[in-house]
Amino acid sequence: MTTTIFGPDISSFQQGLSLARLAQASFVIAKTTEGTYYTDADYQGWRAQAAQLRKPFIWYHFLSGEASAAQAAHTAANVGDMSLPGMLDFEPEGSFEPTLAQAIAYVDAALAAGLNLRLVYLPHWYWQQLGSPDLGAFRDRGLQLVSSAYPGGSGAPSAIYPGDGAAGWAGYGRMYPLIYQFTDQASDGGKPLDYNAFRGTTAQLLAALARPSTTPAPTPAPSSSSDPEDDLMPAFATGQINAGADAVTVVGTPAPNTSTAGWGRVWLSLASDFGDAHVRVAVWTHGEGWSHIFEDVLVAQYGDRANPLNGPLPDGAQKISIKRLPGSENLPMAYLLEAMHK
Repeated sequence: MTTTIFGPDISSFQQGLSLARLAQASFVIAKTTEGTYYTDADYQGWRAQAAQLRKPFIWYHFLSGEASAAQAAHTAANVGDMSLPGMLDFEPEGSFEPTLAQAIAYVDAALAAGLNLRLVYLPHWYWQQLGSPDLGAFRDRGLQLVSSAYPGGSGAPSAIYPGDGAAGWAGYGRMYPLIYQFTDQASDGGKPLDYNAFRGTTAQLLAALARPSTTPAPTPAPSSSSDPEDDLMPAFATGQINAGADAVTVVGTPAPNTSTAGWGRVWLSLASDFGDAHVRVAVWTHGEGWSHIFEDVLVAQYGDRANPLNGPLPDGAQKISIKRLPGSENLPMAYLLEAMHK
């Protein structure tokens, strides 16, 4: 059964809110800047509270029509910790209706400034107002989608959450939400709050929001044995990924670094043709269950194989579940496992 955790997004509208009083907040999203003209006065206090409480903390910037580089510099000057993951709030305000090009320009400027921008909040209704564009430019830059849809109700977040099958989890623009904002009427900590859901654990959320690494996976150390037959020997296994709507392929793996058979590191990669494919990938690890879940993995038609983990499988991995997402039902796909024998 999938774990679902909740977290508010807050700004100075919730001035005086104590994060310690939030009964259902496993993570926090807080406004830091807007345009070049506004800095949220409560942001730094909430950042310090979240650090003390050891809760994942995400900043967000509200997009304006000003120069993207100036906005990114304003954000960078105020986040307080450049390693923190961030979110672009891409929605209209008053008479200003931001374009997709303006949002992409801010993303590029923020990444160039060294910000760990990982999310884009784009409500489905505004995406439709923009003409329902393909959002591949965000996906290609490593961002993930935050959606919003409010089915109604008020009260504790867990009581009004519409469930993991809610329409707010549906994809659009060839992206699928990592986080779903499901209410603006939650009651927690004595304040009315917007509340968000993430399908996974806090560790999985942190993994999904980590800054992408460009460092290649380390090469295993050579064997100390003098017998040539004991040298590191790669083993390969490949196969087709089942086609069809919501089709699931389960792949058994050598248990890396824990098996008595002597397997070392194990890598998974995916390949696609005749179109960009999207799949959900989950890794089952001995003693931990579904320890690594990636809700939307892009497997590009043009490009190298995709490695969802950006490195080897976790120690003790036992099996991998690969589920096709809408729009990818019948694209030819294959997986490759590469294992090193100690």
